[in-house]
Amino acid sequence: MSIREVQEDNERIAREMRLLWLQRQQEARRTVNPRFGPAVDGVLWSRIHPDESPAVPILSILEFHLKSGIDILDNSKPPRKLWDSVLQYISSISGCCAVKWGSILDEPPATLLCMIHWDSAVAWRKFQYSLGFSPLIGLLKSEVSNRCAKLNLSGVLWLDGATIVDVVSVTFDARATSSLNLRAAFEESWNTHAASMTREFKGLQHSHTAWLENNASTFFDPTPAEAAAAITLTTFIAFLAWDGEQYDSNCTERLCDGFQSSLSYSSGNEPTISIKTVQLINQFQDKDHDPPRQPAIQSPSLAYILQANSPHRCSADLVNIRKQAHMALTRSISDARARTRLFPAPQGSFIPQGEVYEGNMPMTWRWQPRWEPIHGYHFVDVAWMYLKPNALRTRGPQIYNQLNNEIGALAGFVKAFWARDVENKRKIAVLTAALITHKAFPMARSPVGVWLDPRRYIELTTFYIPQGAYERELFEQAYAAFDRMTVPSQVGGVPRACSVSDAGGWQPAETTENLDYQLFMGVMIWESPAARIEWYEELFRLSCESYELFGHKLDALKLLASGGAKSRFLALQSQ
Repeated sequence: MSIREVQEDNERIAREMRLLWLQRQQEARRTVNPRFGPAVDGVLWSRIHPDESPAVPILSILEFHLKSGIDILDNSKPPRKLWDSVLQYISSISGCCAVKWGSILDEPPATLLCMIHWDSAVAWRKFQYSLGFSPLIGLLKSEVSNRCAKLNLSGVLWLDGATIVDVVSVTFDARATSSLNLRAAFEESWNTHAASMTREFKGLQHSHTAWLENNASTFFDPTPAEAAAAITLTTFIAFLAWDGEQYDSNCTERLCDGFQSSLSYSSGNEPTISIKTVQLINQFQDKDHDPPRQPAIQSPSLAYILQANSPHRCSADLVNIRKQAHMALTRSISDARARTRLFPAPQGSFIPQGEVYEGNMPMTWRWQPRWEPIHGYHFVDVAWMYLKPNALRTRGPQIYNQLNNEIGALAGFVKAFWARDVENKRKIAVLTAALITHKAFPMARSPVGVWLDPRRYIELTTFYIPQGAYERELFEQAYAAFDRMTVPSQVGGVPRACSVSDAGGWQPAETTENLDYQLFMGVMIWESPAARIEWYEELFRLSCESYELFGHKLDALKLLASGGAKSRFLALQSQ
């Protein structure tokens, strides 16, 4: 294609994406309640131009209500490892000054508060454009409140030495604080009382205060009613920093009780006060997370890529990242059709942090695990055998025929296959499909026969996941997200380097109940060894270049399979 043709194609794609977005907006308006996203000065994050951003520090305040049963406080558990990985990525965003987080006491342990200090509204906008907490929310199925507050230029929120923070929220009718003078008077009164409490209670170190910004409608052209709905209430928020060893909950309660009588305004309803006590767990400072980048992949396998860490770095151009990824994938599909490359590139996807808004979930993948076939399962045993040098050609078929004859007489036997290890000439594998359950991995049953094709190449990757039902669920979701990378297009006629097949899954529980890990077998079908090398080399390169599109999916697989992963590449042989 000429440069002009590429430009015209890009412009056409941009117009189509814009039209589709507008259509979805109109459809959403008809079917759902108004949605509100993070905003500053009433302007939605995606519509704030950097040159027009207010020159003030911004505090992101995110409250996570995680799914019941999640233990994110245990450093050894996958949810905590995922959380730390996300914080590593967020700390790499330009303008991130500090991150503090902790669990809210007297509530389920999976209720977290995370506070991120940004040096400007421009940096906060980059955070909304970034991947942010989106992958964590998608995997852990949490709900998130994503609010922010402007901080004074003269000071910042920095809770040095504090181990416990009381977060006091005072919510007014918007009319009650419509005047800046009323706000200033309230702040002065609060600060006076807080200072007196600080002198009385030695453990109370200081108080930081701010006014929460109202969220804005996510619709491109909000109606007056939708715009008004975003500014119905006004919230004052105070962070009382405590030395945990001298924490006294009575102090904050007395402070709030003393205010209760003075918080009524004739122009509005009586304000409401809520107190949440946060046990600070950790703080995360920016540092160099970028590991040495290797110029080329050394071993084309999924296990190798998971062992090679993806850089936890925020991409330079977040605003156009989805558009650029879509155009790059389209070009690779066109090149594959024109035979200038073997197969299209892996498919990436990106959900900005700003699409997480209070009371709603972001648009995440809807996983449908392939290991729940409608026709039930076969089970496949894999027997690995080492042969003497140069014995593959003669001994391989003999071993297969002998096992096929002997195992074929057993009840439930369906079919046997044998394969040679492409990367180890002395090793073969015999795969036997059966209807019985023992040390095996599941394979989807088909009414037309067993799927294994002797003309294909298969890669078997064994993942070692910590014991636990929730760890199992998380891994299935992460593996299904990886599966989506292998599907470049739903359009017919597009060649594919590989597919994640309906074979594979968990080894039966009774075979792993005494082990530290539960085992998952992933099965990928490859067109050729050359296709495998090309596809993995590109996936490795892309994961280093864009954590948003590729790296976070591989990161989730690696962290959940904390026991490691091992890959074997096999060439199925004719029987």
